[in-house]
Amino acid sequence: MRRLPISVRLAFLTAASLSALLALVGIVVHHQLGAGLRAGIDQQLAALAAALPPRLPEEGFAEAADEFDQLELGDRLVQLVDGRGELVVTSDDVDAARPLLGRADLERARDGAAVLRTLPESPADDDPLRVLAVPYGDGELVAVLAAELDDVRDAQQALVAVYGPVALLGVAVAGLLGFGIARRGLAPVRRMTDEAEVIGGSDLSRRLSAPARLDEVGRLARTLNGMLARLDAAIGRERAFTADASHELRTPLAILRAEIELALDRADDPAVRSALDTALQEAARLSGLVDDLLVLARADSGDLGTHRPLDVGELVDVVITRFATLAGRRGVRLESAGAAVVRGDSAGLERAVANLVDNALRHAPDGGLVTVEVRATGPAGVTIAVSDTGPGVPPEQLGSLFDRFSRVDDARHEPGGAGLGLAIVSAVATAHSGRVTAANLADGGLRVTLSLGG
Repeated sequence: MRRLPISVRLAFLTAASLSALLALVGIVVHHQLGAGLRAGIDQQLAALAAALPPRLPEEGFAEAADEFDQLELGDRLVQLVDGRGELVVTSDDVDAARPLLGRADLERARDGAAVLRTLPESPADDDPLRVLAVPYGDGELVAVLAAELDDVRDAQQALVAVYGPVALLGVAVAGLLGFGIARRGLAPVRRMTDEAEVIGGSDLSRRLSAPARLDEVGRLARTLNGMLARLDAAIGRERAFTADASHELRTPLAILRAEIELALDRADDPAVRSALDTALQEAARLSGLVDDLLVLARADSGDLGTHRPLDVGELVDVVITRFATLAGRRGVRLESAGAAVVRGDSAGLERAVANLVDNALRHAPDGGLVTVEVRATGPAGVTIAVSDTGPGVPPEQLGSLFDRFSRVDDARHEPGGAGLGLAIVSAVATAHSGRVTAANLADGGLRVTLSLGG
């Protein structure tokens, strides 16, 4: 139930609430109808008791039965019961076998009380009876009058036959109306949800369209827009700081590397030269980190560079040439195939492809293979797939592979990396209206696919 949309749940609750209400109303009406009809029958029995002859004729019981037969009894029954509980007169031979009421009720009636009872069935058939017992004449006789309740039962059944389908139809209509009202009421929320899905961390300038009325949904939209504005300002300050800090650090790092190289050329002590080599490597690593941060800051601000037609196959060949010596030292083969043309930023795309090749080369085993496949996916689209024969990535960590500063704690992990290489690939893909995905190969290794354009 919790997984269903709110509109469906509201429709269900509306239908269920109306069902309970209509069931309660139906029970009350059914009971009151039966009570009203039985009250009418009670009045008819009381009127019939008042119309009985005041006493038995002196001629005997047979003549009394004739007088009873002259009454307009219809489907009503009349019995006279003596003090011993035996029938004296009955209006229907079918009921002559025994009195309709028990001895206790007859004694109460004989004492002057009017006794009303409902019998579940009559002696003649299965129809219920409404029975009235009153004292009769001056002796110990009791008049027992009865009427069948089939009319009451038929009326209640007719009520159920009509009320039931109408109630079910009302519940169905109420459910549909509740669903429609909920859908209409939640339309602004669905619209805001669709708008929020396209707002990414790289561009928080967009805002949700707030309803004109300042109701609960309107206040929610204004609150979310205020939160987006605050996040946009905070991330903007962070990006500006990252870009400014990276830019400012490039010059002193370049000077530091130059000074270390100069000192290395003039140092004769082997221990000093080793220390300077280590310092130069760390300075180079720090420079690379600063460059990565600067690329990410520019990608976030949409300022990677001018898009122009690029030969992706030629760009891949240039990158492979750069890594050929490093791959040759470990016996790793670098292979490329395919060609395509796409509009993009040459420096950004070259950096992304270089990061993919570098990542695959670092994790491919000695004597392994790294392949780069280029394939056109339309007049303005291309995919660049880089595969290696390394250990792959744990499946649960594939989703966070392109997060910034993400470090995969497995066999692919090497100390010293900042975790920005694949994040730069993702940023470049986003800047080119594309995306990047990763998947483990069936026979081992990782395949990273960079999709650009269409």
